[in-house]
Amino acid sequence: MSFVADRRWRIEAQKRREMYLDRIRDTTARYAERNLERLDALAEQGLDVFVAKDYGDCRRALARVEQLLSRDPEQARDENIRLSGMMRGLNGRARENRRAAQAAEREAAAAAAEVERETARERLAGERDARTERNAQELAAQSNLLDMLRKARASLPGAIERDLCQQDLMALRREIESAPIDLAVYERRRSELASRLDAVMAGAREKAETLKHAKQREDDRREKEALLEDAMAVYAQLGDDLAQAAISGLGPNLTDEGLTLQDLDERLSAIRQAADERALQEAARRHVVSGLLRELRNAGFVVTDPKLEAGEAAAVVIKAQRPSGAQAAFRVNLDGMTYKFDHYQGQACLDDADKVLPRLQDIYGIELEEEKVSWRNPDMIGKSAKKLPDGSEERRK
Repeated sequence: MSFVADRRWRIEAQKRREMYLDRIRDTTARYAERNLERLDALAEQGLDVFVAKDYGDCRRALARVEQLLSRDPEQARDENIRLSGMMRGLNGRARENRRAAQAAEREAAAAAAEVERETARERLAGERDARTERNAQELAAQSNLLDMLRKARASLPGAIERDLCQQDLMALRREIESAPIDLAVYERRRSELASRLDAVMAGAREKAETLKHAKQREDDRREKEALLEDAMAVYAQLGDDLAQAAISGLGPNLTDEGLTLQDLDERLSAIRQAADERALQEAARRHVVSGLLRELRNAGFVVTDPKLEAGEAAAVVIKAQRPSGAQAAFRVNLDGMTYKFDHYQGQACLDDADKVLPRLQDIYGIELEEEKVSWRNPDMIGKSAKKLPDGSEERRK
């Protein structure tokens, strides 16, 4: 007797849950490694001191992720996602804070120099008593023009604007200090200086705004690249070509200002979910294949190495044979399998099926649906029997 039958199978909930948690733990650990590398790089560059509180919070969050990995992978994943959000823009803020600190140092130096100049002016004021009234008036006029420079600089809103206009203001200062002010043309000089200062201030504000926008775009692009780089590195280590291809497909869109970091996060989350599902399905199928191989050997079959068919919906093919010539063949898909027992005499094929299939659920947690026989030939016996056709009926795990 020979027959071909289909049975559906699925992994028991507890076993599937364990596989799911193992996958979450592995993926989260790799993301945590990437976050650790970025924090270490920040410290190596000496930038951590400029965002000390945020850096410390990220370190503590990373420690919580590492503690949760073993006992609660899902919470560890959620904590690591929160950590990734905390780290977003951390490098840019550190660099900006360092720039601000450096600008403050320059301002302090400029203030010290201004104090020295003010001291020199006070000394000159004492000497003015010995000079003529005209010289005193000329120096007062010069001081008034210099005071216009100081007030114009102080009116700028931030260190970047003041830094950008510093060279122009220094050039105007040198021009004013190069010679005494002719009182006959003082008002005209003052009006001209006011116009030039307006132009310098407007130019500084425009350049600062341009720099801020450019920096924001660059920071946004770097954050997007970092997200893709982290995801690509993780799935390269996992060997998931489909996920890598999907991530690579997002690369050309990074310069699109309409693609926000939230949009990119959502797309990567969808890729991550699909990759996890594929990995979980394949892990479940490997569990089924492993159980089949072991039980076929226990039943006395000589089993050849399983082979994976080509194609996107490929099945794993297992072939086994007894010394008597009886044969068994299985095709295991992602959510179902087809099997056949062939070249048997009488009802012996049913006995072998009962030795292999029921034990899959008893020992390995693989649930099989009611058997559906798609072909049976009780009259063809032994090697003269007609070759059995394959039949299949799929069911999701």
